[in-house]
Amino acid sequence: MKKFGIFAAALFAAVAFTSCEPKPGPTPDIDNLVEDGFYAVGEACPVKTVNDANAVLAQMAQGINEVLMDQDKLPWEQAKRDGMWEKFIYLEGGKDFELILKEGENSTIYGANLALDTINTDKGEQEHLKGSLVIGQKMKVEKSGLYHIVLDLNKDGKLDLTGGPQIIVVPVNWAVTVSNNDVEASQVEVKSATEIVWKWDAVEIKPSDWFKFKDFVTGWKIQLDDAGAVKAHTNMGTDSLGNLINGTGNLPAIEKYGKYAISLTYKLAKGDVGNSYSYTIDLVEELVPEYPETMYMIGAEFGNWDWASDGIVSMAPVHSHDGMFWCTRQITADQGFKFCAVREWNGDFATLGTSDVTVKDGNLVVAETGLYTVIVDLAGNKVSVAPAKVYGIGDAFGGWDEGKYPFTINADGTATITATAAGEVRMYTEIEGNTGNWWQSEYIVLDGKIEYRGAGNDQTRVPVTAGQVVTLNFNAGTGTIQ
Repeated sequence: MKKFGIFAAALFAAVAFTSCEPKPGPTPDIDNLVEDGFYAVGEACPVKTVNDANAVLAQMAQGINEVLMDQDKLPWEQAKRDGMWEKFIYLEGGKDFELILKEGENSTIYGANLALDTINTDKGEQEHLKGSLVIGQKMKVEKSGLYHIVLDLNKDGKLDLTGGPQIIVVPVNWAVTVSNNDVEASQVEVKSATEIVWKWDAVEIKPSDWFKFKDFVTGWKIQLDDAGAVKAHTNMGTDSLGNLINGTGNLPAIEKYGKYAISLTYKLAKGDVGNSYSYTIDLVEELVPEYPETMYMIGAEFGNWDWASDGIVSMAPVHSHDGMFWCTRQITADQGFKFCAVREWNGDFATLGTSDVTVKDGNLVVAETGLYTVIVDLAGNKVSVAPAKVYGIGDAFGGWDEGKYPFTINADGTATITATAAGEVRMYTEIEGNTGNWWQSEYIVLDGKIEYRGAGNDQTRVPVTAGQVVTLNFNAGTGTIQ
């Protein structure tokens, strides 16, 4: 058993690549391959020849083009690119490997004149092995380790390539990223050429965090051509069934704030890239949460995605509920928005674990334009978006019965109510599940502005006479009593 305490250093340090001419040897039994596709075989690979009994494990997966998902908004299955293939595979340094393409009764052996070249990744330009596919060529790498092989036959001719069909071979070092904070593995154990385990001893995760696996060096994706028409995912999340899939959603949210032991296991497998991976996550220490004092909402209509904009929504804390924030806003259908505890792209999120909301392209959206109350409940691990319910309460509106004196919600998003008697203006937005505590989401109109009570004490009282109309414009943050 080989153990590498600092696997990344051994894998990434001064990687040099060479190619060599084919050597005489037995002709592979191409007909022994059951399915069409590319196969990675050779002395450098776990599967030496296509005659091996386990040759099916050497089959590459059809490549997923990240561009089709990001720009064209296609689902994962439809983002598969004809002629693009990829595989995570352990390669022994200094030994030959080749790629065999089977297409019906036809077969072709491919290799490349590989050399260190500039490759665009999510973390900027880096030097990795790159080359143009050549028929009958063999390849080798200098350093042993797990590599991500991606090739593209450029069948549609759309790639910006000077050398035709393209191949890249990139060393891999998985990290856990928690709300965009990358955590390197504390231990990487290479059990064999077909099994590698990454372990994280104590990763701190909150219920509000999202997390998944991504390559520590290249980030989210690597680019095959200069124009960026084809990009391969270098991250993994889970599908609706809990299977690891490259380029999909986050891992399932955790329920308790704490430190977690996480393991990611690679085992050579056929089919989709994720078939080679499985993971475990176990709570090792529960922590007492420390909730932020602020929460902001940003979106197409709320600051135009610019954290420096005055249009960013500063959400009000719900009194007596640590980690719970709310706002009422007119929201246009299909216009995205999300949240962050600070005014920057650092820990932003669109939803939490138990939320029943609509997410599109990583942002929250509503199906119909209207006035909504948005609640972020970090303690309850939930985000909710529901039609706003705005009420008056007290002598000016008829009494102190909660939920009895609703505002009229107008088409333009404003809300109005008429006082039926002289008294003090008391009003609030209903927080679902918080019946009996209307004052915890209360506000007043003072000097033409809506002033939220938040976590503070009783506010200045504002008098009203019978027949006066209170009008609230939540998006503008203004109100009138006339």
